[in-house]
Amino acid sequence: MLRVDGGSSVDLDIVNEGTQQHGCHSVENVLSGTAKSMDQFSSYPAEMAAVLAKQWESRGFPLELLPSTASMVSLLDVCYQASLLREEDTPVRCRVIYASPTQLRGMAIQEPQPHVLSFAEPAILSPHNLRKLYAAADFYRAALAVTTDESGALVIWGLVVTGTEWVNRVEGSRFDGVSLPPNLVVQAIRPGHLVASSGYMRVLETNQGQLLIDGFDPFRSTWISGRFSSVREAMLSRLPEDHVSNSVTTKVCESFVRDLAQSVVRRVLRLVRNRRHGGLMVVLPNGAHEDGTCEQWLRFRVQFQSDDSTLLYHGMMVRLMARALEVAKTRQLAILTWSDYQQFRDAELRRFDDQLIDFSHFLADMMTVDGALILDHSFRLIGFGGEILGDTPVQTIHRATDIEGHQTVAERADSAGTRHRSAYRLVNGLNQSIAVVVSQDGDVRFVAHHNGKLTYWPYLP
Repeated sequence: MLRVDGGSSVDLDIVNEGTQQHGCHSVENVLSGTAKSMDQFSSYPAEMAAVLAKQWESRGFPLELLPSTASMVSLLDVCYQASLLREEDTPVRCRVIYASPTQLRGMAIQEPQPHVLSFAEPAILSPHNLRKLYAAADFYRAALAVTTDESGALVIWGLVVTGTEWVNRVEGSRFDGVSLPPNLVVQAIRPGHLVASSGYMRVLETNQGQLLIDGFDPFRSTWISGRFSSVREAMLSRLPEDHVSNSVTTKVCESFVRDLAQSVVRRVLRLVRNRRHGGLMVVLPNGAHEDGTCEQWLRFRVQFQSDDSTLLYHGMMVRLMARALEVAKTRQLAILTWSDYQQFRDAELRRFDDQLIDFSHFLADMMTVDGALILDHSFRLIGFGGEILGDTPVQTIHRATDIEGHQTVAERADSAGTRHRSAYRLVNGLNQSIAVVVSQDGDVRFVAHHNGKLTYWPYLP
């Protein structure tokens, strides 16, 4: 199930195409460009192109799929300028795929392919033309195909219809949509906010003049996984016995529970980022809703009555895993992994996927209310609009410089905003809690008490 814009049950991800024409076979070729070509553009797109090339190489993507330096700077410059424009009071929002017709139509036959429509007459790539054409290439359903013509000019030569399923390809989400080769796509998401990718893999993001490359994905850390180990074990213990004791014994890999839960939180964070309102999610230890912790630390706009209805997600997870086990048994699998699950094509599992998408939107909606969304480690809904109490200020916060937080840099806590300082104060007082803070500008921080220090991780998936 997909709802876009006002009710999107999908998450923003990255699609991409490339061309071998005018490509670069070494990072030196990408970064070198004549002074004359660079002088045609502002320094911001030129800097982004240089960093993009470095990030592209460091991620191991084929360098021959990148356009030449001049073409890449021009492409980024046009997309950046177009993102600042409006058409009939609507901001320009589009996806641009740098690819030749041969590349888009030369994909493996066994893969679901996008529908490609070529223009009879290509249009010059310019901010004006993107503004005039973007409505026909709805951001969620299609992309504008761009390549370099024989004269060296960038031209828009067609529409690439991807359908909306690509949006559900967030980290950990299952994906039934079309495939795309691992080439360059640029998304103009909102004014000054661009995302560059290789295929469906994000490479670089730029927002309000900042190149977002310094950050971590705490979901991949061992410390955050360890905090939820007892919850995963409890959830696995709830699976019906007949799913694990028949002639074909199939068990659920513990990491399956982790990846499923993280896919929901990832989607929530993307939704809140895209709404540009900011938000705060606090995950308390289990039992905090009845041991006096909430009363001591929080004043709620809305606090839920503590009953089974607040464990909606927990039950949904168990039912999904039970059905996934049934499907896995028909395939004679000994261990059900997240990778296996992503390959299943089952109508009942798809309904569960839709329910999880709806649940993600429900959480994102509550996060946009002023105050904090409060959950526990089992995803029990405790309340929202939570005001964090306490007047003991936090003087210092440590920024992690590695994903496990072994190395940190001390910073002044008051250099952050009110929402951040409230999160710092709560986590400093409740060491087993975790806070996730989303700024209005899209910055995301995970905050935890780790290795004896109040620490935050800049989140950059």
